[in-house]
Amino acid sequence: MEYPNNIEYQEALVKIRTLIDTLRPAERRIAELILANPRGVTTMTITDLAKLGDCSETTITRLAKAVGYRGYADLKLAIATELPQQGTNLYETIEPTDSLYAVAGNFFYNCIQSFNDTLKCLDAESLERAVEILLGSSRVGCFGFGASGLVANDAQQKLLRVNVQAWSFVDPHEQIAFANNLTDRDAVVCISYSGATKDILESTSVAKANGAKIIAIVGNPRSKLAEAVDIVLLTISTEMPGRSGSMISRLCQLAMVDLLTLGIATNRKEEILEQFSRKQRTIHQRSMNVEQER
Repeated sequence: MEYPNNIEYQEALVKIRTLIDTLRPAERRIAELILANPRGVTTMTITDLAKLGDCSETTITRLAKAVGYRGYADLKLAIATELPQQGTNLYETIEPTDSLYAVAGNFFYNCIQSFNDTLKCLDAESLERAVEILLGSSRVGCFGFGASGLVANDAQQKLLRVNVQAWSFVDPHEQIAFANNLTDRDAVVCISYSGATKDILESTSVAKANGAKIIAIVGNPRSKLAEAVDIVLLTISTEMPGRSGSMISRLCQLAMVDLLTLGIATNRKEEILEQFSRKQRTIHQRSMNVEQER
């Protein structure tokens, strides 16, 4: 599975954050320098940046081409063009002297930035195809580990609300067992920001071998998971890998699950509205019975 076509039209810093894990060590070192101080990089020559990053100018050119530009000059121009809209450094660190309100402001800014970046990377055709697959599936498995496992559990709950038969599994053995029983009438939603979790890759492989359609909510479009599945839905986070307990990346994953649910609900509007009405009537009747028993 190739990454969404519109990745070539993402903003420069978004593309670097998205693809940083796929870069060679020297290229990644330059990418981290750019993300840490994008405004400063726009005033540097390729020679200046090469000295700062302790690498060759060829390495910088390779980095620029890896993220979709002809060379460093084009990459630098793209960064300079988008900086006025960025406002502040995406990786502004929290200082011990910061007030809790300042911390909250920084956190919410990064949440908003990540949601905006995820929207820019959203491939409408992939989203529509994912909704169609879920609508036509007899069973849906939701797979994830750690923070992504929490999202898998949420996905099961949300899909059940729109009448999709769904199960969530955060244990690798349970995932394999469920995947072994799937057919071409079923689907799996795999959730992994890195797209490199070994157990997820194994579970996905088993499900796909049995004919199930695979949808991945993933942060790296060139990861092994993204390359192995039928549909890729990208989520972009301003968090550096391994930091902040995957807070923002998890919120973006949850938002993508909600978007899938909304897509399904739109296709089943009358059915879902009637279901919600029955639910409200049941709750109301139960409350009345409780009051009468008192």
